Amino acid sequence: MKMNRTRPVLSAFSISLFTILSMLFFSCESSRVGPELPAPNPPVPAAQPLVLTGYVKNAADLTIIPGATVKIAKADATILATILTDNSGKYIYDATNLPENTLSVSANKDGYGFQSKIAELNKAANSATVSDILLNKIAAASSPVTVATGGTGSTTNTQSVASQPLTVSVPPNAVSAPITLTVAALPAAQVPQPTLTANSSVQSAGQFGPSGTQFQQPVTITFSLPSAQTVGKTFPLLQLNEQTGVYSNSGFTATVNAGGTTASAPVTHFTIYVLSDEATSNLVEGTTSTVAGSSSYFGLTQGQGTREYSSTNTYSATGTGTVSEAWLKDMISKKLSIDFLTTSTRVGGNFPTLPGNYQSNGVQTNPSVSGKGNWEYRWYVYKQSTPVTGTASGSSGTGWTRNISVVKEKWVVEAVAPAGKTGWYWSSHDQGGAVTGPY
Repeated sequence: MKMNRTRPVLSAFSISLFTILSMLFFSCESSRVGPELPAPNPPVPAAQPLVLTGYVKNAADLTIIPGATVKIAKADATILATILTDNSGKYIYDATNLPENTLSVSANKDGYGFQSKIAELNKAANSATVSDILLNKIAAASSPVTVATGGTGSTTNTQSVASQPLTVSVPPNAVSAPITLTVAALPAAQVPQPTLTANSSVQSAGQFGPSGTQFQQPVTITFSLPSAQTVGKTFPLLQLNEQTGVYSNSGFTATVNAGGTTASAPVTHFTIYVLSDEATSNLVEGTTSTVAGSSSYFGLTQGQGTREYSSTNTYSATGTGTVSEAWLKDMISKKLSIDFLTTSTRVGGNFPTLPGNYQSNGVQTNPSVSGKGNWEYRWYVYKQSTPVTGTASGSSGTGWTRNISVVKEKWVVEAVAPAGKTGWYWSSHDQGGAVTGPY
């Protein structure tokens, strides 16, 4: 009876032991002879610092300008950073923690004008795009001024409707000691946009030196105008702080002279003076299209990189009345934040080094592809063309109107491109440089 009671227990134990041993055997055997699954391909990189990289260049010959002062600002003009360009004319700004999608970037340097651009931050692609800032070198005319006789200085303003010079007249006994007067006309695009009203526009600007010179009696500055104005019309004269790029009211008033193509103002000190007036524009952007054949890749293997792309914006205007076309192009370029010449756009970003498990003894590997090669992370970049049409006209009574047509080009980097063109790519060295991806 006892034997009958214990047999089922031994039998159950034998079966359980057999089952466990079998499972261990087959598990070990499977791991010993089964196929080894390839490691997954590299994941999309984690977010890295969003770095804005740009250059400041001479507008005449596109040579770099080292030591230029660059200001990074938000849309409300709050200054975020002030940076000097390095020996290659480059500036770098970390925009990682900013909520903004756009930034204003302005630059200036002694002997040059001012200029600003809009930088676009693409958070999804972890990239930043900004056009090169082009500064005009300022050619100043000089003239001696004495205590007894005073003196006069003048220089040509190419944005005058009647080719009138920009002139300074210093009367006798206005200075206590002889000075060398300097005067330089500044193109409208090379000074900041006034913000007195929504339609405020630079009419004429000049840099007068020695900057800060105080006079014992007023000297007269005569500005040339880009369009004819009503005789006797007055404007408040603005002065520009060369360090901050901010305007203030000088307290002086400019009055339009006989003929309507110049305006004169008495001043008691030298600085950068700007004559501002109303110039309305009604510009509307049309449908944006992708420029055929303009797409390309921008690849990074590690760290931060930039690539240069060129754009050419075009302009035409027809209408009535007399207005300086050079000035009008500058005014429109300020409104649209573009240049009407072939310019460079910098596309840049920051991605991490390839994960260590995709490298063997410092050599990049792809577990899914045999042979040698290397990984890179690619963006898909393409050019957009946007037509802008509308009108521009001077303030009431000036008698000119223009129909404006502009083609605005810009480069765009997409985080999620069509047909999966953004991601990790593997370039095989052993297959004639064949590229496979994205993974």
